[in-house]
Amino acid sequence: MEAFAPAAALAPATLPAAFVSPSNLRTLRIASAGYASAPADTPASTPWTPRLLGDVEVGQTAVDALGLGGRAALAAAAIEIWDGDGFAADLARYGTATGRAVAVRLAEVRSPRASDVGTPLAQARLVFAGTVAAVDRTEGQRARIALADATDRLNTPLQPILYQGTGGLEGGADLKGKPKPVALGRIFNAAPVFLGNVDLGAGALPTWQSSWRAVQAHDAVRIRGVAQTLVAGTPTVGQARDWPVQGCFQVGASPDGAVTCDVRGDAGESYVETTAGVLRRLLQTLGPGFGAAEFDADAWTLADADLPGPIGFYQAATPTTALAAAETVLAGCGAILAGDRTGRLRLSDPLARDPVPQFDIPAAWILECRPVALPAAFQPPPRVVEVAWGRNWSPLSNMAGSVPAADRQRLEAAQSVARAESSLVTSRVAQQRSLALPGLYATEAAATARAGRWRDWVERGPRLVAVTTDRYLGQIEIGQIGRIAYPAYGLDAGLSGVVVGWREALAGRRVEIILAGSD
Repeated sequence: MEAFAPAAALAPATLPAAFVSPSNLRTLRIASAGYASAPADTPASTPWTPRLLGDVEVGQTAVDALGLGGRAALAAAAIEIWDGDGFAADLARYGTATGRAVAVRLAEVRSPRASDVGTPLAQARLVFAGTVAAVDRTEGQRARIALADATDRLNTPLQPILYQGTGGLEGGADLKGKPKPVALGRIFNAAPVFLGNVDLGAGALPTWQSSWRAVQAHDAVRIRGVAQTLVAGTPTVGQARDWPVQGCFQVGASPDGAVTCDVRGDAGESYVETTAGVLRRLLQTLGPGFGAAEFDADAWTLADADLPGPIGFYQAATPTTALAAAETVLAGCGAILAGDRTGRLRLSDPLARDPVPQFDIPAAWILECRPVALPAAFQPPPRVVEVAWGRNWSPLSNMAGSVPAADRQRLEAAQSVARAESSLVTSRVAQQRSLALPGLYATEAAATARAGRWRDWVERGPRLVAVTTDRYLGQIEIGQIGRIAYPAYGLDAGLSGVVVGWREALAGRRVEIILAGSD
């Protein structure tokens, strides 16, 4: 999309079906000026109604999530349309467009008098793909369309597979309609779902399920904290048998208290236990069911390397959303999840560093530069970074007397905490504060390494800077690593960092980039 003379033409905006195809579904096509596709285009010879008012702005921000994790929401706050004929009445009243897929394309004006402005539809550049967040009618015969990125699809139940209550692996009547449990990665002391006495091949025995499908293994089974001996045959008193293909285990006699387990979770396609692996399994196999092509492969590969260490996530037979589950995983390390401009998902680490940036903006290309306030978590900078590890998914209070003291302590505690302390910040800052991340790390080493990375980032002096440029239009994404230089705000020598926000005016040909970096 370009800034034009009076005959300006913004990109056609398309609202096709998103995830379902009910009857009477229509595709709505609107533009800033009249546009018609050519006979050879798909769709052929189709008009776009001139309805867009003013410029279109799209943008994302993950600034508030910095240090805490969470998804980055995208919205086009300035998409206004003419509504004098009631075009948006039903869209606003009944929400018929909400949640539907939307595409915003940019058609360069090469021939203002041509019905396609000289740019065939196939050559119109996609600048944003996502969903409609809301349609509201406003003053002056206008309406506003708010857009959301691909992460909006996370607002769906995490586990769509429910117990039928018909017995066996479908549970009893008390479980009917409840979601089956989800186990991903390394999990300590989870409370599995009791299915009753089920015959899995070794006779009808008390049976528990930790996952709706195959797991890697149940590494430990406990009754009131007492470890049961794992056997390959029919278990007896004090013994348990693992049935990993069914996501279940059985014990040899009716228990006299709480039954818990350690499990290496879902192994349906393969076993995963890194932050990127667990999160991708959650988004692809469960909840919104993203396809493999809906992930930015490069971004996820880099994130997998930037966010090492085994983690675990467990959800019993209680409902939750994919969004809540994803935010739990993200908050554990402070990572950022966002949809990119083409509708794919990107995972990124705000602490990532790369000597070869993906974009470099010298002072001559910068139209405006300004500092941005850091989130409250870094004002003043924390002296200590704490990252939780070894989460106990079902702390025990009523344990057998034979449980060893060391095991008892761990089975009672909710979690352990790894700390990284900065003597530099301690010596300089009057207010002694800490940053705590609810990590899902399975090992102390992994949590300590993550705490150390956050401490090092804080010690280098975190800063947020926003620059406006007319370069890299349609290219900037959350999580990219870039470099800027500017003769003010101490940026003469340059600053490298991670993109945590951007906003682009399409017709105005301006993009503002918020970079998070530390010297």
